[in-house]
Amino acid sequence: MLMSDPITIFTGSTGLNVEVDPVRLPFDKETGVQDLAVAVNVDIDKTGRVSRRKGFSATSRTENIHSLWCDGGAGLFVTGTSLCELHADYSYTAIATVTAGARVSYFELSSRSYWMNGYEKGFVENGANNDWVFGSYVGPETTRQFSGPPIGQKVAYEFGHVFIAQGPVVWYSEPFNLNAFDLSRNFLPFEGKVTMFRPLPAGGIWVGTERNTYFLAGKNPRDMEMKKVAEYPAIENTDTFIDLALMGSGEMLGTGVVWTSTKGICVGTSDGQMLDLTRKKISYPRSNIGAGICFDERYVTSLQP
Repeated sequence: MLMSDPITIFTGSTGLNVEVDPVRLPFDKETGVQDLAVAVNVDIDKTGRVSRRKGFSATSRTENIHSLWCDGGAGLFVTGTSLCELHADYSYTAIATVTAGARVSYFELSSRSYWMNGYEKGFVENGANNDWVFGSYVGPETTRQFSGPPIGQKVAYEFGHVFIAQGPVVWYSEPFNLNAFDLSRNFLPFEGKVTMFRPLPAGGIWVGTERNTYFLAGKNPRDMEMKKVAEYPAIENTDTFIDLALMGSGEMLGTGVVWTSTKGICVGTSDGQMLDLTRKKISYPRSNIGAGICFDERYVTSLQP
């Protein structure tokens, strides 16, 4: 009896694929690499190796929390009706009373952590919360009327401006004045509630609404060019920054934005390119809100049904 040549059965995977019938998944018999029809608690590295996830260990913080955030300064989160600062030993201090269930948006600038949740606003400095209000206007003489920051559901800082998304409108501050807003002039209107607002330092802003995804090209909000990139929305709170060099072959450079849309996981660059990475392979339950983070060269997202 003659022995046949050995056949490689499975050496690695290119990822999960739930859009194709499992019996029709393509298989390369030379390399032994193929998509997975089912994947539960596994990681796939850049070489295609499939391994069991390491799992997790519980910390001393086991209560229900949301809006966990840190950008080098204070670590903040919400539990119940309290905005809290998290300490290195996992103890925490309640520093402000907030509306229960309202997700918080943040940015950090000059050792201050600014925040708002659609109902309240403030900034945290040296372990204490402070009112974020209009102080005084400094600049050329003018008849324009200024007010303090409006309260919105999203807040960001870039290009010398604070941007605040309030429903379908994005307000922006005077240049290099975080507290002065001209509500009669300084705004960007959209067709629906803004669910994502991510400015990139190199230029441009990625904006998601309840209906569409847009890219605003430029650095000056007064003359940015708006382009509709996709006729489907970003899922709220799944967006975060990503080092583009970690993607694919590493040819893309700079900081981009990654988010989960209703069609797939997407990446946006500073020149307005959008890549839908998973649309052909992955589908998931419909969701209006979720969470997203990048760590260990991975983007991890969770969706709330």
